[in-house]
Amino acid sequence: MARLPRSFTVLPNSSVHKTWRGHNREPNLGTPGQKAKYLDFLNDDMESKKYDVGCAIHALCIMINHAHELFRVTKPPEFSKHMRRHHSRYGMYFNKINGRCGKVAQDRPKTTLIADDDHEMKAVFYIHANPIRANIVKDARNYVWSTHKLYAFGKKEPWMRNVTFPDWYLRLGRNWKLRQKRYRQLFAAYLKEFGRFKQSFLHKLFYGPDLWMLERSLRVTAWYREHTPP
Repeated sequence: MARLPRSFTVLPNSSVHKTWRGHNREPNLGTPGQKAKYLDFLNDDMESKKYDVGCAIHALCIMINHAHELFRVTKPPEFSKHMRRHHSRYGMYFNKINGRCGKVAQDRPKTTLIADDDHEMKAVFYIHANPIRANIVKDARNYVWSTHKLYAFGKKEPWMRNVTFPDWYLRLGRNWKLRQKRYRQLFAAYLKEFGRFKQSFLHKLFYGPDLWMLERSLRVTAWYREHTPP
């Protein structure tokens, strides 16, 4: 089966793994200040009384030239507007401080649908394992710009203030300590099996089975046709 497009295909009450990369693979999130500003803009938008962002954020990891974010989307059109506002603000900031113009992202963000709770859990593992896979740290707890330490140890940085936990995480134990312990066990098992593999090997784990993707894409197309004015 030919590889399916991974463009903006989101249904109400779906989870998505959002990714984007710097233009020409440039380090457009290369400094701590740039990462902090990117997260400031994200939180500003989510806390604004002016906008309905149509989503909740569950996990993220900000790398040097790309970002991974996992959202629960309730209103796809509002979520799309939120992404445009967020990236537009960061793009203007990045160009201003670097005396440049033009595009900052290589392309529009990719929003990959999540099939079910198991798929979402593995997507969070994938997101949190990025600094290990990139040989930046040996232990994910030591990477500052990731929600791993929130999931694994309950350590919440100020920029994580709008992060909420998915249902599957809350079912890992009857209290926070047990959930964190179980999460660490599951993450360690994931690293042992998949942690060092490249994305090409993890295609189906990362994006979901091809037949499920096709079925979901058809449902998305039908939903947008029904809800888009002629």
